[in-house]
Amino acid sequence: MRMTEPEIGLTQAISAYQNGKRGEALRISRVILVNEPENAGAHYVLGVVQADAGELAEALLALQRAVSLAPKNVNFHITLGNLYLMLEREVAATRTFRQAIALAPNSAPAHVNLATTLKRQGRLEEAVTEFRTALDLLRGSIWRRPSITEATTDPSQDETFCFASRAKLEHDIEQYEYLLSRDALPPDFEPEIAAHREVLAELNEAEGSGDPARRRALSLDQQARLAGSFNRLNYLPPDTNSTIEVLNPELDYDSMARQFKVAAPPVIVVDDLLSEIALAALRRFCLEATIWFDCKEHGGYLGAYMNEGFDTPLLFTLARQLEKRLPNIFGGHPLVQMWAFKYGARSDGTRIHADKAAINFNFWITPDVALENKEFGGLRLYDMAAPPKWRFEDYNLQETALRAEIKRCNTPFRDIPYKCNRAVIFDSSLIHETIPLRFQNGYENRRINVTMLFGERAEG
Repeated sequence: MRMTEPEIGLTQAISAYQNGKRGEALRISRVILVNEPENAGAHYVLGVVQADAGELAEALLALQRAVSLAPKNVNFHITLGNLYLMLEREVAATRTFRQAIALAPNSAPAHVNLATTLKRQGRLEEAVTEFRTALDLLRGSIWRRPSITEATTDPSQDETFCFASRAKLEHDIEQYEYLLSRDALPPDFEPEIAAHREVLAELNEAEGSGDPARRRALSLDQQARLAGSFNRLNYLPPDTNSTIEVLNPELDYDSMARQFKVAAPPVIVVDDLLSEIALAALRRFCLEATIWFDCKEHGGYLGAYMNEGFDTPLLFTLARQLEKRLPNIFGGHPLVQMWAFKYGARSDGTRIHADKAAINFNFWITPDVALENKEFGGLRLYDMAAPPKWRFEDYNLQETALRAEIKRCNTPFRDIPYKCNRAVIFDSSLIHETIPLRFQNGYENRRINVTMLFGERAEG
């Protein structure tokens, strides 16, 4: 069937936009609308181009019109929802993303964007439900959900399945063997481990003594061999009862609040943070959940984040208990983000940085017997806060500039030694870094730290 003139024009407008010719896309869209005022696609392209140009009010009208003309087009709903988010109209964004999900329940972008909207409203546990749904769609595995006939790849996730590092593969092999030994994965998972070992051997041969943390593009053959399990949600342990007492009942909260109030800079160290049952449950989750998708090139450690499976209910209970028992520290500062990092036996750890929050709550959960050298593996806190005028890119990513500023000011620092179940509570603007690690070899000896961020950083 031959395309109509408006269809040809719309194809040209979309092509122009995709090739960066936004002015041309705008012109073609307007020509189409002169002749066909109810062309939903032309209204959509017009709205997208106007949003890119910062003409948000005009873009909103165009996208709303596109949705009204094509109410079953999922992409139109998602784009309109994103614009509502940009305009800080979270209620409208929530409604629009829910409409998209009603039309396409398996739309990962719709679930992710709804989760982001709920998270912005402070509805974190609702957000996690949507993030988890998206995670199953983006990283679904036949090993956790046998109803899936084969592992699929969403185009938005191509890169995560196309690159690997030796550090990442070594961790995954250790974790899979750990899960197999506990019958958390079935015996027929063993060929997946063998495939990981083969690819690791190939990378070792290709790189020799090179940095094991360096990401390397996988060949198509290597990708095919790893496709069933690499960077996928292969196993999650059962959720812990969220009603348990997470914090150690012996903690002296009044003393903690007083210490934090008078500390300069505001830093306190809390030992024996979690109850025994909570510490064991959290450690089990971090050892068993196959959610360690992010491998850092600096230090080779792995990251797991709230939007990609690091979402055990135990941590939300912890946040509520902290806000209740330490209102002078956490009151008015709701939980906004959390993650965990897992390291090998030798690592430089995280780079020097500050975090975008009001309060940083950082704690360690690997047993002390894993330490090879007690002088290593803790946290170094500098007596300097990132100035309010600094942007996130300045205080989180510019290591050279941060070190130069510290040197220029001759800034003192404080080293907090590693200790299992020890927490450090501090102003998130304080510049900090990991003290290089020296831990024993072995999967259960890998250093794991958990970071929870509360409130917003005041920025000028």
